[in-house]
Amino acid sequence: MEIEEIGVGARLGMRGLKNRGLVEISEDPKTGDFILVISKGIREKWYRKWLRINLPEGMWRVKCSKEEVSEVVNKFLAEKILT
Repeated sequence: MEIEEIGVGARLGMRGLKNRGLVEISEDPKTGDFILVISKGIREKWYRKWLRINLPEGMWRVKCSKEEVSEVVNKFLAEKILT
């Protein structure tokens, strides 16, 4: 495994890679719950030659505790994204 901290420029330079999924992790400040938005099979779509949007094949929202975040991510990776 190789872990490297990158900047925005390096992220933009990875455009040619096939996007298998996206995990967004947010925290509700009122309740302390974690909200995960997990998308599978992201593909880019261009509109009017200047607007690019990402369209997922599937998308899920999961509300869980902090302790459950890694369990939820591992479950979705195994069952939905890496299959």
